[in-house]
Amino acid sequence: MSFFSLGAVLSGCTLADIGGGSKTVRTSAPTSGDDKNGSPTPPPAFSQFSDVPVPANARMDLDKTIILGAEDGWIGRLALTTSYPLTEMYSFYEREMPNFSWDRITVVRSSVTTMTYSRGGRIATITLQPSGSSSSIVDFTVSPYKQASK
Repeated sequence: MSFFSLGAVLSGCTLADIGGGSKTVRTSAPTSGDDKNGSPTPPPAFSQFSDVPVPANARMDLDKTIILGAEDGWIGRLALTTSYPLTEMYSFYEREMPNFSWDRITVVRSSVTTMTYSRGGRIATITLQPSGSSSSIVDFTVSPYKQASK
């Protein structure tokens, strides 16, 4: 496995309506800025995570993120901050993970919510924590999984 670069263009998924409210969590690209030479700079990179939903305008915490592998076989930790409250992030992942072929194993809802899913030979654990009243910290950990024989 190789360390996977985090510098590609954000991919667009679908709009995701949150819990009947009017606010929407998206997975589309934010506006890019300009570099020193006046050329457009690419937005933050999430396109390499084609097998997991990433909310729009999420910011990757590079100090806490480590990714090994690529495509649908990556493992590691993806640390994000979002501009959505914990309850909306819970609804987003509960709805979107099955759309990416992840099967729910267990969920523990509390002030820090933990959601566990499986897909093929991998387990995904999503930890959601509030960060103020209207934002959340998302820790997305993916590891190999070998089902015990019966």
